Amino acid sequence: MQINDDITIEGNEKIARYRKKKLIVTLIAVVIVCILAMLFYYFGIKNRVYKKYVVENKIDISSVGNVGYLPYSEGMIRYSAEGVSYYADGKEVWNKSINMTDPCIDVCGDYVVIAERGSNDIVLFDLSGSEQDFTATYPIVNVSVSKNGTMAATLDDGEANYIEITTKDGEKIASGRTVLSGDGYPIDVSISEDGAKVVASYLSVGDGAVKSKVVFYNFSEVGENEVDRVVGGFNQYEDSIVPDVEFINKNTAIALADNMFTIYEIDEKPTKKYEEKFENEKIISSFYSDSYIGFVLENAKSGENVIQVYDINGKKIISDKTEYVYTDIQFNEKNILMYNDENITMYSFSYKKIFDKNYKGKIVKVIPINKTHMIVISDNKAEIIKLK
Repeated sequence: MQINDDITIEGNEKIARYRKKKLIVTLIAVVIVCILAMLFYYFGIKNRVYKKYVVENKIDISSVGNVGYLPYSEGMIRYSAEGVSYYADGKEVWNKSINMTDPCIDVCGDYVVIAERGSNDIVLFDLSGSEQDFTATYPIVNVSVSKNGTMAATLDDGEANYIEITTKDGEKIASGRTVLSGDGYPIDVSISEDGAKVVASYLSVGDGAVKSKVVFYNFSEVGENEVDRVVGGFNQYEDSIVPDVEFINKNTAIALADNMFTIYEIDEKPTKKYEEKFENEKIISSFYSDSYIGFVLENAKSGENVIQVYDINGKKIISDKTEYVYTDIQFNEKNILMYNDENITMYSFSYKKIFDKNYKGKIVKVIPINKTHMIVISDNKAEIIKLK
């Protein structure tokens, strides 16, 4: 009996080991299949080629005259000297009248700020169309808005320049004076998402040469003990003009010069994260999102155009030639969108062409909603199209 019992136990152990081994093999196979399926789906979606588009909605608008468009929330802002309108889902959500000969505008989160250059008038709108009017202390040069509705305006009284910070409730948080012979003339300004930090670019002429300077201000407790709230200044832009400074996310700001660019990281005070000067290339275009910075560069020797894309750490992601003659170039998620007055083309970050189609009508502006949906604006209409 003992022998039979031993044989039975040994047999049961073999069966158990076999079943365990079979289960492990099955689980491994399932995991491998799942990983392969996920990779197939990821790369399939990432590099999916779209062959056509369909029109899902249409808005009758006029683009004749000096009209501008900006992406806003799930739709777009249309603005001119006479008014500001918000469109979403193929409908006009709100329309506000203004009277500004030379408007400057900025959008962030739910807020839209528009101001008349050379005047003291600022108007702030939110997503519902609620309107608030503000008066700057001196004539306005430029204006920027944060996600919480705090506004930064560069002002000029003819003798000196100022940066004035105003909350959406009308409280003037600060006003910093910059003398022309000091920092120079302000070219551009941007305010961080939280409304606490400001970056400004200045242009000055000294010893017969043009110089630019990038200055950071902090209007939180961090900057209380700093002179004029200045927490950092960078003057490496000799013989350069810095026409564009921007907070592209909460703690990352970029300075785009005519021959170089800098990525700054600023939590409390700014540090230079990455910088590159283009010695043998001319910057034709620059574009950016909250995660990437892109350039179209013309090689001085060959005359060829190259698209280069960097992440916010300065890592170069794309460097490829292009012969596309475009009106505008921008990011659409992790894709590069280019268009001219008759064609829309989009490349993935692996620089694979994933969409290339002529549009029925003369294109004025393209505003991406997401990877597959865009607002295409022509002379007399705006269409929401879906790539298929």
